Amino acid sequence: RVWDMVLVGVGDVGHAVAHYQGFENRGFRIAAVYDNDPAKIGTTIGGHVVQDTSNLVSSVKAAGIQIAMLAVPANQAQGVADLLVRAGVRAILNYAPITLVVPEGVRVQYNDPVINLQRMTYYLD
Repeated sequence: RVWDMVLVGVGDVGHAVAHYQGFENRGFRIAAVYDNDPAKIGTTIGGHVVQDTSNLVSSVKAAGIQIAMLAVPANQAQGVADLLVRAGVRAILNYAPITLVVPEGVRVQYNDPVINLQRMTYYLD
């Protein structure tokens, strides 16, 4: 099975994620990319046309997408997560350095490089 996903945020992290070629051969496909920056909306990043987040809820719900990657600044992450939940997303990979509050039944996986670095350095002393 191939799982469709959405990517929200095409700043530095989101830009890198959009260009990453390792998803599809492992059963995941970026189906849509969103941002709220007018300068980015309509541009193509990683082969995907960046869509306006104002359309996120209706288009993600219509497509039945349940997985999202969240690559927005920490101060925007909870608001975007709330939109994703309204759209029917049940699994979020969060790159923002913030703990999200989501309803029961929605899974969040955190990918904070600082936490991973801290774990690694524990063994260096």
